[in-house]
Amino acid sequence: MTTTENTKHTLMQTVKSSVPILAWLPTYQKQWLRGDVIAALTLWALLVPEAMAYAGIAGMPPETGLYAAPLALIAYAIFGSYRRLNVGPSSAVAALSFSVIAGLAVAGSPEFITLTIVLAFVVGILLIIAGILRLGVLADFLSRPVLDGFVVGVAISIVIGQLDKLVGFEPEGYDFVPDVLQFLAHIGQTSVPTLIVGLISLALLFGMHKYTPKLPSSLIVLFLAIAASTLFDFESLGIHIVGEIPAGLPDFGIPQGMGLSEVLTVLPGALGVALVAFVESVAIARAYATKHGEEVDANQELIAIGASNLGSGFSGAFVVDGSMSRTSAAETSGAQTQMVSLITAAAILITAVALTPLFYALPEATLGAIVIHAVWKNINFNNIIKYRYITTLDFVTASVSLIGVLAFGLLEGLILATMLGLVVLLINTKHRNTAVLGRVPETNVFRNIEHFTNGETFPGLLILRFDGSLFFANAHDFVTATRRVIAKTEPAPEVILFDGESMNNIDATAVITLKEFQDQLLDMGVRLRFAQVKTSVMEVMERGGLTESVPPEHFYPSVQAGVDAYLAEQ
Repeated sequence: MTTTENTKHTLMQTVKSSVPILAWLPTYQKQWLRGDVIAALTLWALLVPEAMAYAGIAGMPPETGLYAAPLALIAYAIFGSYRRLNVGPSSAVAALSFSVIAGLAVAGSPEFITLTIVLAFVVGILLIIAGILRLGVLADFLSRPVLDGFVVGVAISIVIGQLDKLVGFEPEGYDFVPDVLQFLAHIGQTSVPTLIVGLISLALLFGMHKYTPKLPSSLIVLFLAIAASTLFDFESLGIHIVGEIPAGLPDFGIPQGMGLSEVLTVLPGALGVALVAFVESVAIARAYATKHGEEVDANQELIAIGASNLGSGFSGAFVVDGSMSRTSAAETSGAQTQMVSLITAAAILITAVALTPLFYALPEATLGAIVIHAVWKNINFNNIIKYRYITTLDFVTASVSLIGVLAFGLLEGLILATMLGLVVLLINTKHRNTAVLGRVPETNVFRNIEHFTNGETFPGLLILRFDGSLFFANAHDFVTATRRVIAKTEPAPEVILFDGESMNNIDATAVITLKEFQDQLLDMGVRLRFAQVKTSVMEVMERGGLTESVPPEHFYPSVQAGVDAYLAEQ
């Protein structure tokens, strides 16, 4: 292959990795189409009622739930790295969107709607920039305990937030804590007909899920409710209905009133929403990719989820991300590729153009019931309790994440839990063991003498191993631990041989601390030596000047070589 051909091949591979549809669409096989069509129809049946319900969670008109899906689905089909993930409206990011914008504008006002659309744009831009900067590693910085606690907290918040639809009244200023008490205080305002419709809808949803799980229960209950509402004129009974939903395509484009000031207004909240949208999407994609022995490119997912949000914003809708329930349904129905998303997008567009009049009589209580049923499975306290039997810190992290969401709000709770997770990470990284090593008899293997009590030691030589990277937070701990070991060692050591096998990294603070410690040891008549230091660590030591006080000949390729050198000096 010539240089020109190599260049073209490399360029084509780069383009295909950046725009994955160019890789899978030309190789699409006819036998996949049947499964993809069935999966797409299944998704349509799930997405239509859920999208309108999630629009309500975001504080947006019902039709925007339909508007959010098509361009988001198409964008992910073009740029997504995982062929089965379904992207669109979801409960968690819809609730986060409302949480962010409710603090900036009155819910339902034109300003609220504009800022919600702006939020989708800003989230999309932030995610794409992060993808270009290859910040996909951020997906690893929200621990499972944080995510599990957050998901349970969000689910509870969403259920509480839908109760007003089921009881037919909304207490002024209703939030969660302490306003849930206000809700209970006004329970006498409950509309009995509305409550009956809501409870029947819930009973049907849960009953069908249990006894006929393969049927699209949300869509069936939705149309049953519409039929009953039309037949018995629910509106005349004081039961709130959705009313007229505009038919036709959305007004594609950047919304009027979107300027720099609006972007800056939503930017702080957008950072948190973007992080949740990305992490949740990648977690879902990775779960199913692992199941099928496939890989997910986190950096490409940043771009794909970002493009999906730009598509949703361009459609005048709200923030979107990956959906666990719809991805699971698509896979179960036989989805093979992102052709499912393309077909679903077309079906949603047809629904928005021609079918919206069907939803006029839809009771809001049924929409609330659909949301509650969709998120109910996420209220699983076992996902929190399980950490109690693993580590106390993880249990506390998950609990703080849950309580923080309920007590302070979705975004604030997430930030609190994330900060706690980072503190836990720092604590776990800081606390590392400093082990005294001895040689296992008749071998050249050195082990911790606390666990191998018959390990051979050498008078005048103290062999130590620090189990972890040495950096600013634990360098002092290492020095302190070494002093304590020296004080307990009989006879007093002449040489300390530090085994660097477990040390993957070292920073400037640690190098300076080691230099100062070396000077103090020399004053005590003790020399410091090293074995098995990794090349990358050695380079930092050299740049920090440590090798000026510890000669290169006292850096050994193995602990045994260091021991042999010491014994030869005796």
